[in-house]
Amino acid sequence: MLKKPGMTIVRKGVLGGLILLSFSAKAQQSPQFNMGFVDRVFTNSGEAGNTVEDLFKATLGNRLEVTSFEGAPVTNVISLHGPVTLFGIMSGVGITLYNDMVGSLRAPGMSIMYAYRQPLADGWLGIGIDLGMLSSWYANSSGWKLPDGGSIDPAVPTREEAALSFDMGLGASYYSNTWFGGISCKHLTEPSVGVERITQLKRNVYMHAGYKYVVGESQWMIMPMLDLVTDFAQSSCRIHAAAWYGNKYLLGLGYRWGQAVTGMLGIDIFNGVKVVYAYDYLTSKLSRFSGGCHELTVSYSFSLIVPRGTQRYKSIRYL
Repeated sequence: MLKKPGMTIVRKGVLGGLILLSFSAKAQQSPQFNMGFVDRVFTNSGEAGNTVEDLFKATLGNRLEVTSFEGAPVTNVISLHGPVTLFGIMSGVGITLYNDMVGSLRAPGMSIMYAYRQPLADGWLGIGIDLGMLSSWYANSSGWKLPDGGSIDPAVPTREEAALSFDMGLGASYYSNTWFGGISCKHLTEPSVGVERITQLKRNVYMHAGYKYVVGESQWMIMPMLDLVTDFAQSSCRIHAAAWYGNKYLLGLGYRWGQAVTGMLGIDIFNGVKVVYAYDYLTSKLSRFSGGCHELTVSYSFSLIVPRGTQRYKSIRYL
């Protein structure tokens, strides 16, 4: 006989289950980051090659959701992209790896991207495509704890093997010294993932726009931005602004409609290495139970061209 748990334990268990189920649904779609301040190539392939001074850029992002709950969502993203010239055509290339984890659920994926880049007015237009593979599985599907006499739900996977699915996305991006914007679509083919192929990813459409404003003769630059993502069933809208001082220190504030208020701090440490930390204070009912969301992004800009130093010759033939 099982002992009947107290109501407090039951309520916490039910609440935690509902939270993880809701985030599991989210995990099957493209994860959301505040990293638009740092790099948008993860959600828009048209951004490939969109870097400062035509450098390559590597970005590492980590996001922890509703940190007070065991098995809460964790998302890791790694991206690398930069401008290249292919057959005389100005282009951008890149690769993205990510893993979305919610409880026992694992949803890894990868994509390679190409963007055609063209000068337009006083800026650059990028039109890109990304092709990739993704999957999902339950890491400990064989370790489900069941009550006496219980049985596995047929909808719960009982194998840990992962099955891959093809994924595709399109994106367009424009940026100049004063304003920028773009639109993209992820999961264009709406692939089915998981061993049992029971989960179908919905198309996600991303839109963003922003403006760069330099305050007088000072070193302050303010960037207000608007981000919108929708799968045509649910939508998320975020307004935020970043203030850079001397392109070295960052202060940011944002609001995701009906979900969270975000604060951000960033610094350019040295030689193109930038670190940005963001904290989401939840404004929904989850704020009574969660410690909020934490996000850390590290980026590094570098050149693939190695400068040639002074050459020395030891042989007298070359003196």
